[in-house]
Amino acid sequence: MAPSALPAPLGPAVVAMRDFLTDGSVAALCDEIAQLLRTPIWLRDQGSEVIIPVWTEDDGGGAGGHPWSIVTEADGRARAFQLVERQPAECHEPTPVPLRIRAGLLGAIVLCVPRDADGPRAEAIRRALGLLASSVCDVCEAQWTLRQRIKELDALYRLSSMLTVGNSAAAAPATGPAGAAADTDRLLEVALGLAMQTLDADAGSIALIEDGDGGGGKDIPAVRASRGLSPNWTTDTETLSRNGELRRAALRGEIICVEDLLHDPRIEARDRIQSEGLVSLISTGLRDQGTPIGLIRLYTRRSRVFSPSEGELLRAIAEHAATAVTTARLRRLREQDEAMKRQVRLAASVQRRMLPRTTPNVPPFEVAAHYAPSFELGGDFYDFLELGGHLGVLVGDVAGKGVPAALLMSSVRASLRAHAQDVYHIGDVLKRVNRALVRDTLDNEFVTMWYGVADPVSLRLTYCAAGHDWPLLVRVPRDRPVEDRDCQRLTADGMALGIDPTQEYPLGVFQLHARDVIVAWTDGLHDAVDFEGRKFGGTRVRRALLELLEREPGASAARIVDHILASVRQFSGLAGRTDDITVVVLRVMER
Repeated sequence: MAPSALPAPLGPAVVAMRDFLTDGSVAALCDEIAQLLRTPIWLRDQGSEVIIPVWTEDDGGGAGGHPWSIVTEADGRARAFQLVERQPAECHEPTPVPLRIRAGLLGAIVLCVPRDADGPRAEAIRRALGLLASSVCDVCEAQWTLRQRIKELDALYRLSSMLTVGNSAAAAPATGPAGAAADTDRLLEVALGLAMQTLDADAGSIALIEDGDGGGGKDIPAVRASRGLSPNWTTDTETLSRNGELRRAALRGEIICVEDLLHDPRIEARDRIQSEGLVSLISTGLRDQGTPIGLIRLYTRRSRVFSPSEGELLRAIAEHAATAVTTARLRRLREQDEAMKRQVRLAASVQRRMLPRTTPNVPPFEVAAHYAPSFELGGDFYDFLELGGHLGVLVGDVAGKGVPAALLMSSVRASLRAHAQDVYHIGDVLKRVNRALVRDTLDNEFVTMWYGVADPVSLRLTYCAAGHDWPLLVRVPRDRPVEDRDCQRLTADGMALGIDPTQEYPLGVFQLHARDVIVAWTDGLHDAVDFEGRKFGGTRVRRALLELLEREPGASAARIVDHILASVRQFSGLAGRTDDITVVVLRVMER
């Protein structure tokens, strides 16, 4: 008897029964049911081969260690009849019960109903075999689905690994925008190749919106990676669909599937499609935190119906690719930021060199200062000038912070040094600096300053102020502890530099004595705040100074600076500094 032919599979065979065999239990179950019913039953693979169980004494399995084996159709059929001790003439023709899942035809369970079985019994045997076949198909379907999920996860894992390695490898050699763009293109090539391999596509492309408006229609994504497509196709910016509706839908994150590009009513560019030989399309957008940055399109050259799971897989690949693109762009921005930081550090180094490196030796005066910018570059500045035996002391504050303030600070300092040789006409010095600053700055750029010159012989202090906080002078007595009544402010009127070119700067004169202490600062000192938002204020500056001088009447200028800064740090805690802080102390020592 010739074996009956199996029903033709729905499509190309992608799986077979042997792909799902593990312990050979299906083949063994066929044997058990055959012996129970005394009906020849065997398990046929996708072709004309039979799967039989193989048991050894140590349960080690048959050839290759498997508990099942493959034999020819004739041998398998003869074995089945021998197992139930029947002759072929005693049974009807073989009846295959197909085993089919979504992936295709796996094989069949074949039975030969005995001729002596009455009608109800023969029907019961067929129903039992049908139920067995249904159960086997359910188990195989579940296994196949699981394998598909594993395959998809493996693809995503490999893509993630490749993109991670690609980003790491690309981090070092990328030099400038051209190098970063090349790195991004390599990453997109990896993503596209894996997407085509996983979804079995014949061609594909990934396009990015470089400086677009998020898919609003003004900017067309430019192809950055392609495979299986001609140069004419990748460079042509004509949209495939009417008014680009499919492109906009994909950029919104929808999964676009077109089974037949030539006959779909939404498609217009049929001549291009036909000349390129494309039939089916699946596409979705590359999106970063909800913002579209590009498109991925896959094509086949045969009719293809894409399943929802394939669409979700493409979306997952698109998300990974979008992450890679964003990472590459962020890396490029980080490199630009690092380059800018290097320039800022160099500028900060130059700015620090512009501040006095040492304090001048002009007895009986002792000076000390501290400058702490809130950023690497700041707008505060101070200076000590030796002017023909006299001592000039300068403290200033440029409006703003960062690079603009630092540039303006260097300009003001240089201008003042250029005019400062006229020792006692310091009001004229500030007038000349002010006029130069008004000429070269904007309306919102100005500088506050206090400038004084002290005579070491007569101990006379001549000073001017330009919108700056008045310094605090403490006269430390010899015969009693210092008190509040020993404090006074060195008042002087004058508008900030850089506002009014006609501004006059009145001169102040004060007679110093031995043991006197002058403290000048910028507004970052008294504007320092604690966690409750309270300011340090001028009152606390005075209190900190008096506390130290009460304990240490002869404290040095450097000791006074350190104590004031320590008081500010204790007050502010970890609240952080929002402005530059500069403190300058001049002390008149005993002769």
